[in-house]
Amino acid sequence: MGTADVSIAATALAIALVAFVTALGQLLQQYFATADGYRRCQRSVMGEWASRTRLRWRWREFRFETLYTTPEIFMTSTGPDRPDQVLIEVTLAPYPHASPRGIRNTVINETVCWVTFLHQLHMLGARNGVCDTPGISLPALCFQERSWDFQLPDVVRPLAVCTVSDIAIMARRLGMRWKDFRPYDGSLKAEGHFQVMTSTNVRSLGILLQYSYTRNEVWRPALRSGLLRGYTKQKEERYIPSTGADLFGFGFISGNAGIHIPRFTIGTQDEIVTSLDLLDETGLSASRLRRMLQQNPGYHPPTGDLVAMTMEMVRLRGRSHVQVPAPSENVRGVSTSPNGRKAFRLCLERCVSEGPRDNYNFGPQTAVVLSACNHLSETWKEWETERFHSAEVPDIPDRLMPAYLDAVHEQFDNLKQWIIVQKGPIYRNVLGAHIRHITLRENEETGSLNWQTLHPDYEAEVKEYFALWPNIMADLADGKYEYYEKALFDTWVVMLFRACCWGACHFFVPGERVPSEYYGSQLPVYIG
Repeated sequence: MGTADVSIAATALAIALVAFVTALGQLLQQYFATADGYRRCQRSVMGEWASRTRLRWRWREFRFETLYTTPEIFMTSTGPDRPDQVLIEVTLAPYPHASPRGIRNTVINETVCWVTFLHQLHMLGARNGVCDTPGISLPALCFQERSWDFQLPDVVRPLAVCTVSDIAIMARRLGMRWKDFRPYDGSLKAEGHFQVMTSTNVRSLGILLQYSYTRNEVWRPALRSGLLRGYTKQKEERYIPSTGADLFGFGFISGNAGIHIPRFTIGTQDEIVTSLDLLDETGLSASRLRRMLQQNPGYHPPTGDLVAMTMEMVRLRGRSHVQVPAPSENVRGVSTSPNGRKAFRLCLERCVSEGPRDNYNFGPQTAVVLSACNHLSETWKEWETERFHSAEVPDIPDRLMPAYLDAVHEQFDNLKQWIIVQKGPIYRNVLGAHIRHITLRENEETGSLNWQTLHPDYEAEVKEYFALWPNIMADLADGKYEYYEKALFDTWVVMLFRACCWGACHFFVPGERVPSEYYGSQLPVYIG
């Protein structure tokens, strides 16, 4: 065979190979084109989550199926609620995309918004610290592998999933406030701290959330300190990361099993009336409040002391967090103010110095409480010193010294066992009598109810508490022996002191609450 023939044969072979490769490529392209949704699960859309996107060949259908991985986000304690859960916190990134280094390359306008949402939850964990405290509640995720075969035509991006209850908690922890929360109507809207969350209702799917962070992440330190010119300083909220604190955002008070107080709600006026029927079994307090609300429908009764007298501590030992969502519109009370704690100490000191009398027949526990008040007053200035960020408005601190908080917490717990060993529901009875004779007392001259004003005089308020004690004793003692009267007064004093301790460790942050019926709701919410 000559040289020319060899060249022609080689050329023909090359052309045949090119045609073969082209035909093979077209054939493969046709098969890969059967992988519906594969392009929507790539790195440009999902960031590092795309590394778990894969194809599975279905022989019976002779096509590829797209399998992708998205997170199921939920709230959990440090103990594993699910075997494969991963906590979203500072020390353990849930996936490479969630680390600060990896997120800068993946958070772009084209990515799904739940990548940014996960990053903000991760940054929240960095601000709150490590999860080494028992009782802490943290956001977590599970990896969920899904098939694009089940994706609805109206949905063009992979979706993360959460629940109505958990998304309400996460949004609040991130500093957003709920402006609209009507899940059954498909309407959710939250905003705050340069974040916006809105919803749409997708047919055959349900609620689809869109989340956006509207400021550059590198500006955060300057924004927090107020150094960035042209923008108002925004004080970041640092809520106590515990379930008891999360309940406040739904208007729930978790109660206290040790003193037989069940969970109740105070998010609305009607819920407060219902809860008073539960706490004061005589029904007098609830009927008085109903009458007051008929006279003034826009009034919100103060509930700060009611919360403090019925709660266990929700703060975490060793932690500096003190903020909790306000469970009702009006959370003022003696226990929430350092001035109220000082007035309580002075009135108790005067009572003890005068010795036992007919009206104040106290037992040994009263002296123990007075000693604890004096110790806290002499050791910690925060106990009786009000903080102001302006001339008249008290400051809401985001953190306090853990040593001070633990000292108050210890005094609170020291009296727990004494309350539990009391025979009968004495604490519950004293609480009910305190509500109907002091908190919701009637003016003897006018017949109207006495209420705290916008700027209450806590010293006068506490003095009136002690002046009204004989009414409580007459209601409860009912002529029983002397020891019972001493136990009643001791229990009342312990109740007020524990309320002061609780108020010193928790600061209510005003804001919109979520209706209580949505706590624990498993209604799914998808994040696009």
